[in-house]
Amino acid sequence: MYQLEQQEMNLIQPFYEKSTDSTIYACLDGYMGKAFVDDKESIHHTIILQGDFVFPSNLGEFHEETAERMIKGLLSYKDKGNMLMVPQTKECEKFFKNSEMFSSFPRYHLNSPSFEQFDPMKLKEFCNGLSKEYSFHRIDEALYERVMSEDWSRDFCSNFASVDDFLQHGIGILVMKGEEICCGASSYTAYRKGIEIEIVTQKDYRNLGLATACGAKLILTCLDEGKLPHWDAANETSVRLAMRLGYDYVGPYDTYCFK
Repeated sequence: MYQLEQQEMNLIQPFYEKSTDSTIYACLDGYMGKAFVDDKESIHHTIILQGDFVFPSNLGEFHEETAERMIKGLLSYKDKGNMLMVPQTKECEKFFKNSEMFSSFPRYHLNSPSFEQFDPMKLKEFCNGLSKEYSFHRIDEALYERVMSEDWSRDFCSNFASVDDFLQHGIGILVMKGEEICCGASSYTAYRKGIEIEIVTQKDYRNLGLATACGAKLILTCLDEGKLPHWDAANETSVRLAMRLGYDYVGPYDTYCFK
């Protein structure tokens, strides 16, 4: 298994032509993530590792032994308890479905966003609905350090190489109560045209509408800056929030993890 350099990402573009996942775009654009191939001279199997997500793909004849060897090879880079595998071809899907190493669970597709689908007035209403005891703050250098210091908020910035990388390519909004960070909506990943949204509310502040307001503020910021805000939902609660903010639900898809 060979890891590609940033300037070699064009070698695997054909393997992901049908993908609509912005976390894949982030790797293909050379912004973040790692890409692996079975053989640089004659590529049949590829894997993109992006945060906790693994995107295997293939072209031509599928080799089960190669697919298994490459997945196991990722354990040098990532703990198997933190790997979410999303196969990109029917052959890869069949491999994961039939293997005794993996179990599946659903995640949920939202539509690929367009600038026209969002209602800025409605999003502003959600922002204005934030209680006066809370305030919005954009993640800057100081807040980046605070976000990265806590487990619940680390994924707002953790896939970026550094604070400078985040400030250049990422967008993050926090809801704070005084000096306390209560909720955040930020870029899990970023690519040339947009970001993948990550929203988390601290446990003590859930069910107060903070995620709705914070998500709306992030989407408005993306629209103002010409960035497409992508959303992939981990659960039905996330689907409902996304639809409230202007996304269209597409349907569930199988994600795989090690048993």
